[in-house]
Amino acid sequence: MTIWRAILFGLVQGLTEFLPVSSSGHLILLERLSFAPPSVFLNLTLHLATLLAVLVTMRREVWAVVRHPVRGDLKYLIAASVPTVVIALAFEAFCPALTEGAMLPFCFLATTCLLVLGDTFSKGRSRDISIGSSLLVGAVQGVAVLPGISRSGATISALRMCGVDRERATAFSFLMSIPVIAGGFLIEGVKSGFSVEGVTVTELLLASVVALLSGLFAAKFMLEKRMRMLPFAVYTFVLGIVSFFLL
Repeated sequence: MTIWRAILFGLVQGLTEFLPVSSSGHLILLERLSFAPPSVFLNLTLHLATLLAVLVTMRREVWAVVRHPVRGDLKYLIAASVPTVVIALAFEAFCPALTEGAMLPFCFLATTCLLVLGDTFSKGRSRDISIGSSLLVGAVQGVAVLPGISRSGATISALRMCGVDRERATAFSFLMSIPVIAGGFLIEGVKSGFSVEGVTVTELLLASVVALLSGLFAAKFMLEKRMRMLPFAVYTFVLGIVSFFLL
């Protein structure tokens, strides 16, 4: 990997972690197009950089969860995490090829469908998050372990279809990413032995800094701009079609 490729890798991870277009799908696509060596530790480190980005961006919401664990969002985050873990482990145990991007083009197209559904069938009456909607969005997040299916896009769309307004849905989706990224780092890190093969320390640090800065920008953009999902749906549709030919 060169310095410029490290910058590209970090930029793609930082932006796509929070934009609803699938960060894991983009990273696998770059690896298969030989833009970067397949390094588990590099991917994990970049995810930690974006974890820091969401902690900084959502610091008030995170502090509210810590201060008010009973009447805050903690119970909803726990409820959402349970089906996420169960479904993610099931995919890993029974369909490992899918978690490695075997169906990448189809998963990009699945993201397109979810984004369109979220925009089209969002309920007019605003509702808050409940245990039921938390379990549902947690299951959707579990399916989003498949590269190409956007975690943020899928969870925001699911919450919108449950009647949660766009701002609340986006904020809760980002909160849900905290245990997922942290848990994924520990599990995948232990499995890989935290091997740093294929990347130098300089490239690792540079890619992480770029991922952090671009992640801060993307997270703030998604929280402040009340954009519809249609532009991202068009992007993932085009990417899905192109992926059939690139791979």
